[in-house]
Amino acid sequence: MAQFDLQLDALLRAAITVVVAIGLWLGQVLPAAAADLQEVAPPGAAQQLAQALAQHKPQLKLLAPANGSSLADGEWNLELELEDWPLVHRDDLGPGAHLVIQIDNEAPIRIFEATAGSSHLKIPMAELSPGSHSLTAFAALPWGEAVADRRARANWRFQRLAANPQALPALNSAQLVAVPSPALTAGAPVPINWFLINAPLQNLRPDDAHWRLKLSLDGATSILQQEDSLWLSPLTAGSHALSLELLDGNGAPLGAPFNSLVRELQVDPKSVATAAMFRSHLEDEEIEALLNPNYSSTLTQPEPEPEPEQEPEPEPEPELELEPEPEPEPEPETIEVEI
Repeated sequence: MAQFDLQLDALLRAAITVVVAIGLWLGQVLPAAAADLQEVAPPGAAQQLAQALAQHKPQLKLLAPANGSSLADGEWNLELELEDWPLVHRDDLGPGAHLVIQIDNEAPIRIFEATAGSSHLKIPMAELSPGSHSLTAFAALPWGEAVADRRARANWRFQRLAANPQALPALNSAQLVAVPSPALTAGAPVPINWFLINAPLQNLRPDDAHWRLKLSLDGATSILQQEDSLWLSPLTAGSHALSLELLDGNGAPLGAPFNSLVRELQVDPKSVATAAMFRSHLEDEEIEALLNPNYSSTLTQPEPEPEPEQEPEPEPEPELELEPEPEPEPEPETIEVEI
């Protein structure tokens, strides 16, 4: 009986060892649980603006320089045509719909204003470094999310001095684009904006995986399989690290340029005025102000108070001229006569 107990004891210890080993192995190959990052509903104001902007069908076209052009030294102009998309920023309400331009992995350029009544945009650009460059542009919602319509986004390639194709993703290969929100506030949900260029459709049938996105925020990690922007639970004021990495269907990094990105999320304290898009509700007038670049009202341009009318000064009364007093007549001299 004792020998049987010893054998059972050894079997239990061996089983526990196997379980622990399997657990360690799974911990290395499986992604962190999605619960590490808590997804929340967009603020009510963001939902209102998204619904209102859904009536627009933006289309973006490159006018100059031509795709694949070799640019001269010095500054240059990017000319685009953006139809059916308002470009708005209000001092009192914050960002509205806008255009985002991103060169390679540099900070995004945001365009909030265009010539009145014109869809033609002429944007001054800084000199490019020698070699090949990727330029992405897209119509964006107020929090930086790209419009889902593929006609509202585009990607082109330029070069200066000489081409360097190895610096760019291969043609027609998947490329990751991620742009932080133009404003973040402590206590407000955090939008995570990203999309893929040339990514194949997936999940059309079981085991149909071509790519995955590994998202890490301040160390918490999740694996995403759908090409959708999302909102995460609020962050504290200060700087936060956002990492995005594009993986293949088996979970291995693709490794191509621009497919592993790090972005800094700078969150303002609550004492800073909160952008309208993070509020729980917007009034109709506020929504109109963020949709119409030509909109003006007492909301954005208060009428000056009328100056009080000045009462006319009373005319001075004429001074009375006093007649001079008559000089007294001289008394007659008295003459004494001696008798």
